[in-house]
Amino acid sequence: MENIVNLENETFEKEISEHEIQEKEEPAQTEPAQTEPDIEVAEEISAAPAERYRVFLTTHKGLVRDDNEDNFTINTASRKLEFKNVSYASEVEAPLLAAVFDGMGGESKGEYASFISAKTAKALYTSLKKEDGAPVAEQIAQYVQTANDEIRNFLEENNCRSGGSTVCAVIIRDGVVYPFSLGDSRIYLLNPDGMVQLSKDQTLAMKKYEANIYTLEEAENSVDSHKLTAFLGVDYYREGLAPQLYDAFAWQPSDRILLCSDGLYGELTNDVIQSIIREYPDNPTLELVRAALKNGGRDNVTCVLIERVE
Repeated sequence: MENIVNLENETFEKEISEHEIQEKEEPAQTEPAQTEPDIEVAEEISAAPAERYRVFLTTHKGLVRDDNEDNFTINTASRKLEFKNVSYASEVEAPLLAAVFDGMGGESKGEYASFISAKTAKALYTSLKKEDGAPVAEQIAQYVQTANDEIRNFLEENNCRSGGSTVCAVIIRDGVVYPFSLGDSRIYLLNPDGMVQLSKDQTLAMKKYEANIYTLEEAENSVDSHKLTAFLGVDYYREGLAPQLYDAFAWQPSDRILLCSDGLYGELTNDVIQSIIREYPDNPTLELVRAALKNGGRDNVTCVLIERVE
């Protein structure tokens, strides 16, 4: 684990010492009872030939909200609830699972919904490591339904009908990228040709745009852009929730992938995002979040950037 920073204030100065980070192997059966670290570092996976990826992650509660309803998964790593602001950079071997979650729901239900989504994703990563596992699309579908059902169980136990979490994620295995999402958290592909949004926002605004009710500009600036039509937890009756699967593609040497919640792209334009990533190669997500905070920090903000280690 490298460049670990616990961002418990807006100055981004407090570093986490090594004893606060625990590295452990995946348990064979059950995990021993213990205090969880704020970031769990996944065991490195042996591969031949090895695919190595550099992953940058920063999440911050923003300047307006008291809680951080965003979360993340990097293989088996996720944010512990008491750590509101976290940043780190590390190298991992394939298979790689990276995801960003944006929770919603009153009285901290959104924070727990995204936390449940992130924790449930660990089983997906474990499944991906199996040589004889099911096709990736099937594993993703199983994860989405399980996460939905776990969120519904939590909400019902707490007498709350509404709540849930977005998800945007990529799985990278054998040099192939498998993107999927639900909600309005986004996946971008960056390369020398520019920055392209791979994911599709599942919002009422986009439905109206597709129905020729809104122009794209009207959709992006409408209040309907914040009204989600799909997310983890929306399947109230557990009838079946399908993820948005996008075309898999082969990783190219110049590719980078950015995952983010709307707290990032709501504050920064694509041109600004690309400029910051070029200017700060050593920790681009930290600088992206700093820029989002300078622009207002009106929402929780989380971003993950992935690049191949050649």
